[in-house]
Amino acid sequence: MGVIERRKREREVRRELAVDAAMAIFEEEGYHAITMEKIADRAELSRAALYLYFKNKEEILISAMVSLTDYFARLLQDLYDKREQNKDRLLEGLWECFKKFYERDPVTFSASHYFFQSEMIRNLPKELADILQESGSKVVGLQHKVVEYGVKEGVFIQCNPKTLSEVIWTSFLGIVNLERCKNALAHKGHLDITESFALAVLLRGILAKPPVKGTITSVKSRA
Repeated sequence: MGVIERRKREREVRRELAVDAAMAIFEEEGYHAITMEKIADRAELSRAALYLYFKNKEEILISAMVSLTDYFARLLQDLYDKREQNKDRLLEGLWECFKKFYERDPVTFSASHYFFQSEMIRNLPKELADILQESGSKVVGLQHKVVEYGVKEGVFIQCNPKTLSEVIWTSFLGIVNLERCKNALAHKGHLDITESFALAVLLRGILAKPPVKGTITSVKSRA
């Protein structure tokens, strides 16, 4: 490895350390507890070094969010590219994209939705808000394309594809947020069971021709 390549790799490693440190603080103490000083200490970087890579904590968190959202976009694009061969399981494929997106990094997933609150967006510098909006708009557009195809091909019920896309997404998002709250308060949750049950309900209500075999009552009950 040459000098230039080594320096580039060192820069990437330090940026990753800073991002990991910021997300760990977010998970443990919340957004408002994050400071550049805490990030530098946790990442074992000097403050001067940290400021070489990021201007502020918002830039660090948004870097993590955009990286995760790009992963989500790749999942959705792959599903759309293979839409014809996956036509009979389009909803399951979309739901699986949601699950992989969340399971890839639950903390950054939660942070991204915290930042998309209107007051957070308004308080961000315009260049950062634009990056976040562009990243979010890309995945929303891909979700709409997948659902629009399903409606057009008669896989899903005839309705406004954008509205249906939002119903599917918010169903998953609501379940995740609810289960995370339950876990935080009572240290228990039923995410896998609840989201599987929700998918079964959606399959019966969204598909133009609901599956004959199996019912929503066949989903394992929560303990």
